[in-house]
Amino acid sequence: MASVAGARVRRARPADRSDVIATVAAAFGGDPAWGFILGPEYERVAPHFAGALFDLRVGSGDVWVTDDLAAVAMWEPPGGSPLAPEAAEAIWGAFGDVAGAAVDQRLTAYDSGVAAARPTGPFWYLGVLATRPDRQGEGLATAVLSPVLEVADRGGIPCCLETSTAANRGFYEARGFTIATDVHIADGPTTWWLRRDAQDPRDASDHRYAPDHR
Repeated sequence: MASVAGARVRRARPADRSDVIATVAAAFGGDPAWGFILGPEYERVAPHFAGALFDLRVGSGDVWVTDDLAAVAMWEPPGGSPLAPEAAEAIWGAFGDVAGAAVDQRLTAYDSGVAAARPTGPFWYLGVLATRPDRQGEGLATAVLSPVLEVADRGGIPCCLETSTAANRGFYEARGFTIATDVHIADGPTTWWLRRDAQDPRDASDHRYAPDHR
């Protein structure tokens, strides 16, 4: 376990699943993209959505959490998830059975819009960054981001994500995600694809420890 910006962080384990789900579902309660995708049944469907995203990524070792599971960052490595396609299909199939056709259609629309903005080269993809609402402002989101940002910088690989919240865009810009592309989602929220090019680890202007309001 490492200490980053005053918080102890580690890779998530399968046994962390229920606590991670609770953190993510609480953190995204007011998120425009999750609200668009999950619709009026957010409270029922959000835990299943968070669980699917966790199940897709935890096995690769690229999900990072604080030791108290109050914050989580879910990444996919360059080249995409190493999970076997049939395993990913099973996870999404189980989610679709619970969520219903309307949610599945909106998720497809959202994913199609995001896919159109993705670059063709290799990049680290930040799929989820969440901090439990009562713990926001303590630097926890910055802490769980840092391990992969450091790996990306050493490898000279960019990091990318999408967000539908202006405040979150500002948070990410303060951490180097300064290249923005508009994402067009049919009937969906205003969304941006953000890119952070690899930085020299010796660069004193690195913003990864900017004030944390996520």
